[in-house]
Amino acid sequence: MTESLPRRMTKRWETFWFQDVPPDLFALLRIVFGALGLVSVLELTPVSMLWAIDGIAPVPGSGLGVRSFLLDHGLGALSGWAYFLGSVAVFSSMTLGFMTRFAVWACFIANAFLQSWNHLPLSGANQVLTSVLFCLVWADCSGGPSVDTWLRERRGVQTDSTAQPIWPLRLLRFQVCLIYFNSGISKFVYPVWRDGAAVHYAINLNIFHRFPWPLPPSLDWTTTVGTYVTLFWEITFPVMMLNRFTRRFALLLGIALHVGMWSSLELGPFSFFMIASYLSFLDPVKFCERYSLRARALLKSTPPISLTSINS
Repeated sequence: MTESLPRRMTKRWETFWFQDVPPDLFALLRIVFGALGLVSVLELTPVSMLWAIDGIAPVPGSGLGVRSFLLDHGLGALSGWAYFLGSVAVFSSMTLGFMTRFAVWACFIANAFLQSWNHLPLSGANQVLTSVLFCLVWADCSGGPSVDTWLRERRGVQTDSTAQPIWPLRLLRFQVCLIYFNSGISKFVYPVWRDGAAVHYAINLNIFHRFPWPLPPSLDWTTTVGTYVTLFWEITFPVMMLNRFTRRFALLLGIALHVGMWSSLELGPFSFFMIASYLSFLDPVKFCERYSLRARALLKSTPPISLTSINS
């Protein structure tokens, strides 16, 4: 008997959001973004300048009132060091997979609050990391390789064999698409992007350019092309994610553009965070089949995941 249209749509909706997938891709995202978050925290030095309340920081009164309270009680330097060392600790714990659920939540809270604590040294990478961590807090990212997995193995507990719903991964993909689409629409509002001159001005401004050498006039056409390609790519990025072939093209173009931006402009670690977010577009089942199971066999760690049981 043929199923009704509402029932078929309901099944597709449930499959789209709640399909069980191996946990390995979530573990990879935990490791990559934990390491990137740790590096970004360590880059915010010296601590006395960028973390202490009485250093280069916003006017007292921000930080949800916490900064003002600590400053009034003479705890400016101590609280700055505590925030810095605490962030280093939780991002290290997230990368290593130790107390993973707590570590991911702690990283999300610490990174989100940093915008109110002192936004001056931050770049767009901080907002990207906060968005990614928000998606990861809803997933079990404790899969191997991780300290949690190793400890469970030592106790003889079966590890890493439990599939989990795909919806946190879907949420992360939507977030990446939203970042690009919002960026593209915001750029389109400004005439300098619509007339093709934005990249030319960016690479010639002292604020942004990495190297103090102006582009020869004969190559100005490349900046015009770069401006329009960037604008088109960001606005159409969500649409290109709907098809397998256009998705590959968009992701490869994104890697090329971000590498180009990093090599020519001073934008902080933003490019690295965005390229790392492309890992969320990998197929979690195929990733497990092609890479994770081979790594498990080489390392002789945990038993392979039964994909048959996952898809049943």
